[in-house]
Amino acid sequence: MAAVHPAAVQPADKTSTPAAQDDKAAPAKTADEKAPQAAPAKTEAPKSKGYKVVGAAVVLRADDKQERYLYRGAVVPDGAFSKDSIKHAISIGLIEKTK
Repeated sequence: MAAVHPAAVQPADKTSTPAAQDDKAAPAKTADEKAPQAAPAKTEAPKSKGYKVVGAAVVLRADDKQERYLYRGAVVPDGAFSKDSIKHAISIGLIEKTK
């Protein structure tokens, strides 16, 4: 007969393990108690002079010559993009002043 290592033997009754006994002693928790209560995250919108993307997407050039894609509904942050890029996007109707 082959020797069986004691750690490999599973208990016949799951209630005989110490962890199972702890579960019996603790009262059952409701779903609300089990779920962690997270505070709603507050995200602050970037400050803007009032420009918002109204086209599907717009590519604006930053002062450091890099380009950024902004998508419909995005607020255009102040000072992040070149004035020429903003003027061009307004002239072709991709961004407009918010009301």
